[in-house]
Amino acid sequence: MNSLRLHQPYPWRLFWFLLVAEVLAAVAIIPIAKDMLGAVLVKIERPPIPLPLLILIGAVQNLALLGITLWLGLKLSRRLGLRMPLLESFAGEKPAASVRLAPILASGLLVGVALGLILVSCLLLLAPRLPNLPFLIAARLPIWKRFLACFYGGVYEELLTRLFLLSTIAWIVNRTWRRPTPQLSNSAFWFANIFSAIAFGLGHLPSASLFMPITAIVVVAALLLNGIAGIAFGYLFRTRGLEAAMIAHFTADFVIYVLGAGFIKQ
Repeated sequence: MNSLRLHQPYPWRLFWFLLVAEVLAAVAIIPIAKDMLGAVLVKIERPPIPLPLLILIGAVQNLALLGITLWLGLKLSRRLGLRMPLLESFAGEKPAASVRLAPILASGLLVGVALGLILVSCLLLLAPRLPNLPFLIAARLPIWKRFLACFYGGVYEELLTRLFLLSTIAWIVNRTWRRPTPQLSNSAFWFANIFSAIAFGLGHLPSASLFMPITAIVVVAALLLNGIAGIAFGYLFRTRGLEAAMIAHFTADFVIYVLGAGFIKQ
Protein backbone atom coordinates (compact mmCIF):
# COMPACT_ATOMS: atom_id res chain seq x y z
CA MET A 1 0.00 0.00 0.00
CA ASN A 2 2.74 2.49 0.97
CA SER A 3 4.82 1.69 -2.12
CA LEU A 4 1.75 2.23 -4.30
CA ARG A 5 1.10 5.57 -2.62
CA LEU A 6 4.64 6.74 -3.30
CA HIS A 7 4.39 5.88 -7.01
CA GLN A 8 0.97 7.37 -7.72
CA PRO A 9 0.91 9.67 -10.75
CA TYR A 10 0.70 13.34 -9.92
CA PRO A 11 -2.94 14.59 -9.90
CA TRP A 12 -2.57 17.36 -12.46
CA ARG A 13 -6.30 17.72 -13.06
CA LEU A 14 -6.82 18.27 -9.36
CA PHE A 15 -3.89 20.69 -9.27
CA TRP A 16 -5.31 22.94 -12.01
CA PHE A 17 -8.77 22.87 -10.49
CA LEU A 18 -7.45 23.88 -7.06
CA LEU A 19 -5.17 26.54 -8.54
CA VAL A 20 -8.12 28.20 -10.28
CA ALA A 21 -10.18 27.95 -7.07
CA GLU A 22 -7.34 29.49 -5.08
CA VAL A 23 -6.95 32.39 -7.49
CA LEU A 24 -10.70 33.05 -7.46
CA ALA A 25 -10.70 32.97 -3.66
CA ALA A 26 -7.88 35.52 -3.61
CA VAL A 27 -9.86 37.73 -6.00
CA ALA A 28 -12.96 37.37 -3.80
CA ILE A 29 -11.34 39.25 -0.94
CA ILE A 30 -10.43 42.28 -3.07
CA PRO A 31 -13.74 44.17 -2.61
CA ILE A 32 -13.61 44.10 1.19
CA ALA A 33 -9.83 44.61 1.30
CA LYS A 34 -10.11 47.66 -0.94
CA ASP A 35 -12.63 49.27 1.40
CA MET A 36 -10.81 48.34 4.61
CA LEU A 37 -7.35 49.32 3.39
CA GLY A 38 -8.32 52.33 1.27
CA ALA A 39 -7.36 54.94 3.84
CA VAL A 40 -4.12 53.10 4.67
CA LEU A 41 -2.99 52.70 1.06
CA VAL A 42 -3.43 56.41 0.34
CA LYS A 43 -0.73 57.18 2.92
CA ILE A 44 1.79 54.77 1.41
CA GLU A 45 4.31 56.35 -0.95
CA ARG A 46 4.09 54.72 -4.37
CA PRO A 47 7.30 53.33 -5.88
CA PRO A 48 8.62 54.86 -9.11
CA ILE A 49 7.02 52.10 -11.20
CA PRO A 50 3.85 52.47 -13.27
CA LEU A 51 0.91 51.06 -11.33
CA PRO A 52 -0.22 48.61 -14.07
CA LEU A 53 3.30 47.16 -14.26
CA LEU A 54 3.47 46.92 -10.48
CA ILE A 55 0.15 45.04 -10.39
CA LEU A 56 1.32 42.70 -13.16
CA ILE A 57 4.57 41.90 -11.35
CA GLY A 58 2.71 41.24 -8.12
CA ALA A 59 0.18 39.02 -9.87
CA VAL A 60 2.87 36.93 -11.56
CA GLN A 61 4.82 36.54 -8.32
CA ASN A 62 1.74 35.50 -6.36
CA LEU A 63 0.60 33.09 -9.06
CA ALA A 64 4.02 31.44 -9.06
CA LEU A 65 3.97 31.18 -5.27
CA LEU A 66 0.48 29.69 -5.29
CA GLY A 67 1.49 27.17 -7.94
CA ILE A 68 4.61 26.03 -6.08
CA THR A 69 2.93 25.69 -2.69
CA LEU A 70 -0.08 23.91 -4.18
CA TRP A 71 2.09 21.50 -6.19
CA LEU A 72 4.17 20.61 -3.15
CA GLY A 73 1.18 20.42 -0.81
CA LEU A 74 -0.61 17.96 -3.08
CA LYS A 75 2.51 15.85 -3.52
CA LEU A 76 3.39 15.57 0.17
CA SER A 77 -0.15 15.25 1.51
CA ARG A 78 -0.76 12.24 -0.73
CA ARG A 79 2.42 10.60 0.50
CA LEU A 80 1.20 10.99 4.08
CA GLY A 81 -2.32 9.76 3.37
CA LEU A 82 -3.92 13.18 3.95
CA ARG A 83 -6.69 13.23 1.39
CA MET A 84 -9.55 15.20 -0.14
CA PRO A 85 -12.09 12.50 -1.08
CA LEU A 86 -14.72 14.70 -2.75
CA LEU A 87 -12.22 16.52 -4.92
CA GLU A 88 -10.39 13.31 -5.77
CA SER A 89 -13.69 11.82 -6.88
CA PHE A 90 -14.34 14.91 -9.02
CA ALA A 91 -10.92 14.51 -10.60
CA GLY A 92 -11.70 10.88 -11.43
CA GLU A 93 -9.17 9.42 -9.01
CA LYS A 94 -11.69 7.38 -7.06
CA PRO A 95 -15.25 6.14 -7.66
CA ALA A 96 -17.91 8.64 -6.61
CA ALA A 97 -19.86 5.83 -4.95
CA SER A 98 -17.00 5.27 -2.48
CA VAL A 99 -17.21 8.83 -1.10
CA ARG A 100 -19.56 9.52 1.79
CA LEU A 101 -20.72 13.12 1.52
CA ALA A 102 -22.83 13.29 4.70
CA PRO A 103 -20.01 12.84 7.28
CA ILE A 104 -17.80 15.37 5.48
CA LEU A 105 -20.55 17.96 5.21
CA ALA A 106 -21.92 17.41 8.72
CA SER A 107 -18.54 17.55 10.46
CA GLY A 108 -17.51 20.66 8.55
CA LEU A 109 -20.76 22.50 9.28
CA LEU A 110 -20.92 21.52 12.96
CA VAL A 111 -17.33 22.45 13.68
CA GLY A 112 -17.65 25.66 11.67
CA VAL A 113 -20.81 26.81 13.48
CA ALA A 114 -19.37 25.95 16.89
CA LEU A 115 -16.09 27.76 16.18
CA GLY A 116 -17.91 30.72 14.68
CA LEU A 117 -20.12 31.17 17.75
CA ILE A 118 -17.15 30.86 20.11
CA LEU A 119 -14.97 33.25 18.14
CA VAL A 120 -17.62 35.87 17.55
CA SER A 121 -18.43 35.83 21.29
CA CYS A 122 -14.74 36.41 22.08
CA LEU A 123 -14.53 39.21 19.52
CA LEU A 124 -17.56 40.91 21.05
CA LEU A 125 -15.86 40.74 24.45
CA LEU A 126 -12.66 42.21 22.98
CA ALA A 127 -14.45 44.97 21.07
CA PRO A 128 -14.61 47.54 23.92
CA ARG A 129 -10.85 47.22 24.49
CA LEU A 130 -9.91 47.03 20.79
CA PRO A 131 -12.21 49.43 18.90
CA ASN A 132 -10.13 49.12 15.71
CA LEU A 133 -10.51 45.37 15.36
CA PRO A 134 -10.72 44.43 11.66
CA PHE A 135 -13.89 42.55 12.61
CA LEU A 136 -15.53 45.81 13.70
CA ILE A 137 -14.35 47.64 10.59
CA ALA A 138 -15.72 44.87 8.38
CA ALA A 139 -19.09 45.13 10.15
CA ARG A 140 -19.68 48.51 8.51
CA LEU A 141 -19.23 47.16 4.97
CA PRO A 142 -21.88 45.69 2.62
CA ILE A 143 -22.90 42.12 3.36
CA TRP A 144 -21.97 40.83 -0.11
CA LYS A 145 -18.38 41.89 0.40
CA ARG A 146 -18.26 40.14 3.76
CA PHE A 147 -19.77 37.03 2.19
CA LEU A 148 -17.20 36.93 -0.62
CA ALA A 149 -14.40 37.26 1.93
CA CYS A 150 -15.46 33.93 3.47
CA PHE A 151 -14.19 32.13 0.36
CA TYR A 152 -10.72 33.51 1.02
CA GLY A 153 -10.55 31.75 4.36
CA GLY A 154 -12.34 28.61 3.29
CA VAL A 155 -10.34 28.02 0.12
CA TYR A 156 -7.17 30.14 -0.06
CA GLU A 157 -6.10 29.88 3.57
CA GLU A 158 -6.90 26.18 3.82
CA LEU A 159 -4.90 25.33 0.71
CA LEU A 160 -1.97 27.41 1.93
CA THR A 161 -2.04 26.59 5.64
CA ARG A 162 -3.37 23.06 5.84
CA LEU A 163 -2.58 21.48 2.45
CA PHE A 164 0.85 23.11 2.04
CA LEU A 165 2.19 24.12 5.46
CA LEU A 166 0.76 21.32 7.61
CA SER A 167 1.63 18.65 5.01
CA THR A 168 5.16 19.98 4.54
CA ILE A 169 5.93 20.17 8.27
CA ALA A 170 4.33 16.76 8.86
CA TRP A 171 6.41 15.23 6.06
CA ILE A 172 9.66 16.73 7.40
CA VAL A 173 8.94 15.65 10.98
CA ASN A 174 7.72 12.24 9.89
CA ARG A 175 10.90 11.65 7.92
CA THR A 176 12.94 12.65 10.97
CA TRP A 177 11.03 10.66 13.58
CA ARG A 178 9.92 7.57 11.58
CA ARG A 179 12.49 6.83 8.90
CA PRO A 180 11.53 3.15 8.30
CA THR A 181 7.97 3.92 7.13
CA PRO A 182 6.27 6.77 5.25
CA GLN A 183 3.05 6.33 7.26
CA LEU A 184 2.15 9.50 9.12
CA SER A 185 2.62 9.13 12.88
CA ASN A 186 0.30 10.76 15.40
CA SER A 187 3.17 12.69 16.99
CA ALA A 188 4.33 14.07 13.62
CA PHE A 189 0.78 15.08 12.71
CA TRP A 190 0.09 16.88 15.98
CA PHE A 191 3.43 18.68 15.90
CA ALA A 192 2.66 19.87 12.36
CA ASN A 193 -0.95 20.70 13.22
CA ILE A 194 -0.02 22.83 16.23
CA PHE A 195 2.88 24.47 14.38
CA SER A 196 0.70 25.40 11.39
CA ALA A 197 -2.06 26.64 13.72
CA ILE A 198 0.41 28.95 15.49
CA ALA A 199 1.70 30.17 12.12
CA PHE A 200 -1.92 30.69 11.06
CA GLY A 201 -2.54 32.85 14.13
CA LEU A 202 0.66 34.88 13.74
CA GLY A 203 -0.07 35.33 10.04
CA HIS A 204 -3.01 37.57 10.93
CA LEU A 205 -0.84 40.09 12.80
CA PRO A 206 0.66 41.96 9.80
CA SER A 207 -2.79 42.85 8.45
CA ALA A 208 -4.03 43.70 11.95
CA SER A 209 -1.07 46.07 12.40
CA LEU A 210 -2.52 48.25 9.62
CA PHE A 211 -5.49 49.09 11.84
CA MET A 212 -4.18 49.04 15.42
CA PRO A 213 -1.01 48.72 17.49
CA ILE A 214 0.17 45.16 18.06
CA THR A 215 -0.02 44.87 21.83
CA ALA A 216 0.24 41.81 24.05
CA ILE A 217 -3.53 41.35 24.09
CA VAL A 218 -3.66 41.47 20.27
CA VAL A 219 -0.94 38.81 19.97
CA VAL A 220 -2.59 36.55 22.57
CA ALA A 221 -5.99 36.95 20.92
CA ALA A 222 -4.58 36.18 17.46
CA LEU A 223 -2.77 33.09 18.71
CA LEU A 224 -5.62 31.74 20.82
CA LEU A 225 -8.59 32.44 18.55
CA ASN A 226 -6.96 31.59 15.23
CA GLY A 227 -4.83 28.86 16.79
CA ILE A 228 -7.80 26.98 18.22
CA ALA A 229 -9.59 27.22 14.88
CA GLY A 230 -6.46 26.11 13.03
CA ILE A 231 -6.05 23.01 15.19
CA ALA A 232 -9.69 22.07 14.58
CA PHE A 233 -9.30 22.55 10.82
CA GLY A 234 -6.15 20.42 10.81
CA TYR A 235 -7.89 17.63 12.71
CA LEU A 236 -10.73 17.66 10.18
CA PHE A 237 -8.17 17.53 7.36
CA ARG A 238 -6.76 14.30 8.73
CA THR A 239 -9.99 12.60 9.82
CA ARG A 240 -12.53 13.75 7.20
CA GLY A 241 -10.50 15.26 4.39
CA LEU A 242 -9.51 18.75 3.30
CA GLU A 243 -13.06 19.50 2.14
CA ALA A 244 -14.34 19.23 5.72
CA ALA A 245 -11.70 21.73 6.85
CA MET A 246 -12.67 24.07 4.01
CA ILE A 247 -16.38 23.83 4.88
CA ALA A 248 -15.66 24.44 8.56
CA HIS A 249 -13.44 27.45 7.82
CA PHE A 250 -15.96 28.97 5.42
CA THR A 251 -18.82 28.38 7.89
CA ALA A 252 -16.91 29.88 10.81
CA ASP A 253 -16.07 32.99 8.77
CA PHE A 254 -19.70 33.22 7.66
CA VAL A 255 -20.91 33.13 11.27
CA ILE A 256 -18.34 35.78 12.24
CA TYR A 257 -18.28 38.18 9.32
CA VAL A 258 -21.78 37.85 7.89
CA LEU A 259 -24.00 36.99 10.86
CA GLY A 260 -21.86 38.35 13.70
CA ALA A 261 -20.83 41.52 11.93
CA GLY A 262 -24.44 42.10 10.92
CA PHE A 263 -25.40 41.90 14.58
CA ILE A 264 -22.80 44.59 15.40
CA LYS A 265 -24.39 46.95 12.86
CA GLN A 266 -27.67 46.73 14.70
